[in-house]
Order: sequence, then structure tokens, then C-alpha cells
Amino acid sequence: MNRLFLKVFLWFWATVIILGISLILSFVLGPKGTFMPWQSTQWVASRVVAAMDARGTAGASGLLNGLEKSHMFEACLFDEPGNPVAGNHCDTLQSLVRNRSTTDRMDGMNAMDGPKDWSVYRSLMTERSRDGKVYYLASQMYYGPQDAHKTVFGLLRHLLMLLLISSIVCYLLTRQLTGPILRLREASKQIAEGQLESRVDSSVEHRGDEFGDLGRDFNAMATRIQDLLSSQRQLISDVSHEVRSPLARMNLALDLARRRLGNDPAFDRLTIDLEKLNEMIGRLLTIAKLEGGAAPIERNPVELCRVVAEIVEDARMEARERQCTIAFDCAGDFAVTGDENLLRSAIENVVRNAVYYTHPNTEIRVALTSRVSAGAKAVVLTVSDRGPGVPEDDTEKIFTPFYRVAEARDRQSGGAGLGLAIASRVISMHRGTIVAANHPGAGLEVTMELPAF
Repeated sequence: MNRLFLKVFLWFWATVIILGISLILSFVLGPKGTFMPWQSTQWVASRVVAAMDARGTAGASGLLNGLEKSHMFEACLFDEPGNPVAGNHCDTLQSLVRNRSTTDRMDGMNAMDGPKDWSVYRSLMTERSRDGKVYYLASQMYYGPQDAHKTVFGLLRHLLMLLLISSIVCYLLTRQLTGPILRLREASKQIAEGQLESRVDSSVEHRGDEFGDLGRDFNAMATRIQDLLSSQRQLISDVSHEVRSPLARMNLALDLARRRLGNDPAFDRLTIDLEKLNEMIGRLLTIAKLEGGAAPIERNPVELCRVVAEIVEDARMEARERQCTIAFDCAGDFAVTGDENLLRSAIENVVRNAVYYTHPNTEIRVALTSRVSAGAKAVVLTVSDRGPGVPEDDTEKIFTPFYRVAEARDRQSGGAGLGLAIASRVISMHRGTIVAANHPGAGLEVTMELPAF
């Protein structure tokens, strides 16, 4: 049988049983009320006559006295000729017996002869004893507005008790069902944020139902993902280091070939390719180092206006070659804390990416501003180009290593899909955010937000 179904099934019946027991106890242990008119006086008559048969007049009188004390129920037992046998108030109730019809049985005469705003419920019940004798039980009861209030309050008390008990049981059941889901959600969120060591705690793993199975499977999946990514990062780092040595030997061989054979256009092209390969390997090592978290970053004040101005000035030479310009706007002091070299690398990758893809005879805009986000001041750097932009579905994917929006275009620009990936990881390490969005009209706008110093 499904274990979760069995648990819900048992909880349901436990709730029903607890509510039933609570109702019974509330009626038994609750305050005694007035014996209301709609309750069965015929049952009282049969009980009184049975007591008369068993214990005589004393038994019948004792039962009637108890009813009068506990339920404000006044009654008297008469024999067939109309003589009082047991009970109190027989003089008041004897008129009911005298006025009875020889053939009719009176089952409840209402009268309004009590106090003001009160009613008197009178009844005459006929009952036979075991030896065939006929007895009459005449009774009366006063009730008024406060009795109705007692009834309403009693019903409300029982209803509130049912609501309270059912709410407690439902709350406990909800915690049993939603607790593991919330912990799974929190662990999934942490893994999505890059905390690959996050796991669901043992309280979920040790459960004996489907949630326990899900928790164990989730932890196994997270462990497998962490191992795969760690292996991938280690592979990238190892390969990059291993390639560095033959690359250095190739550069040395190229220099020797130039000396022996002189300058040749093929050597120039080979030099450019080796420089690009060396740059790509350097970026791979940077990503491996950033993702591996080998060492904590330095936290020093960094004046972004100065850093970005230097980056823009260096990029203007490449911009002129591509027949475009760069405009930089920085009005004020915008300081953050972090590693200046890492931040410089991240911003430079974004600016150079804009230079690569903007259309000729266009302007790239770089602007530093500030704003208050979630009650804290933040520095915002935006880099806008006038290139083709990217498909809407790719605005988040472009920060993934080796991701290419257009293969042919990236090859033409010399990009390997690493610059924006490095920028994303550096900004994240500085507790910031980086997003890309297509600029209205044309182009891509990359926004980086960092906590202000």
C-alpha cells in the first residue's frame, strides 16, 4: 500500500475519532442546562414507572427529585384514579390529570401562564407498569429567553471546540506534508545559486515514506552533479596547464623559424593564432580558479569611475579600428569593495564584447550611476552597444562558458564564449548581479550592479 496514502488515511480517522470523543466529553462534562421542551418526556415517564416497579415509591420519588435538581424539571406521578404517588408539586399538576379525557392521551400542552416573557411547557404521559397498572406522569417546566441563549452559546462552544481541534490536527498534518517540500525547495535553491555542497537534512532522509525516498534521491543527484562539475573544472584546469607547456615550445619554435627563414606572412598569422590560444587558455584558467574558489578574494575599496575610465580609454583604439566610438558617463564618486584586478577583468570583458558586436559608425555607451536597492545603496554600471542583440531566450545563456549565440559570428570576432562567463562569476563573487537585455531599437545592454562602499 502507498505509504503516504496510509499516513493520510490514518490521520483522517484519528481526526474523526478525536472529534467524536471531544464532543461526547463536552456533553458529559459540560454544564447542565434546562431540560428543554423538545426532549422526550415519554422516556422520563417510562424510567419513572420502571423505578416504581423496581424500588417502589421511594425509587420513583428519588428519580423525580434528581431530575428537578439537575434539569429544573417538575413532575408528579399519579395512579389511574388521579391520586399522587411520587414527586413534588403534585397539587399544581393534579389539574392535568383531572382534565384528561378518558380516551385521549395528552402529549404536550403549551401554556403562557408563567412569568413575563416566559413559557410553561406542560405534558401528561401515560405509562403502564409490569403488572398492568396505569400511571400518569404530569410535568411542567419553565423556560425563557436565557434558555435559548444558553442553547446558542452551547452550540457555539461545541462548534469552536470542533474548529480548534480540527485546526490543530490539520496544522500538524500540513507540517508533516509541506515540511519536506520546503526543505527540498531550499536545497534546490541553494544548488541553483552555486552552493553545490547543499543537501537535504537528515530529517527528510530518514523518513519512511515517499518524501524520504525523494530526499535520498535528491541528495544522490546533488552529489552526482557536484562530482561531475568538480571533474569538469579539474579537467579544464589540468588541460589548460598541460597545454601551456607545448604552447610555450611552439612560440619558441616560431621565433627560431623567423630567425632562420626570415619574415613570412604565414609566421604573422601563426603568431596571431598562438596569441589567441594563449589568451583563451588564460581565461580557462581564470574560470577554473573562480569556480573552484581556491582562495578568497581581497576586499579593498575600489573607485570604479577611475577603473572604468582606464578600460574605456584602452578599448577606444579597438573601437576606432571597428569604426565605432565609446562614450563614458561618470558623474560622481562610485566606490565598491573587492578585488580591483578581478573587477577590471570583468568590466573589460563586457566592454570589449560590446566593441566586438556593435555595428560600424555607432556609439557604445558606458555609464556609472547609483541607486537604492532593498534599502542599500548600489553602484550600477551599464554597457550598451548598437549591435544585433541576442534572442530573448539567450539573454541568460550568454553568461555560460563556451555558449555561442551564432557560431559563425563568434568565430569571426575571435570569441570563445568565455568573456561574459568570467564577468558573471566575478560579479557574483562580489555579491553583485549582472543581467543582459536587448536594447529598445537595436543592440544589447549589459547591467552590472554592485553593493556600494
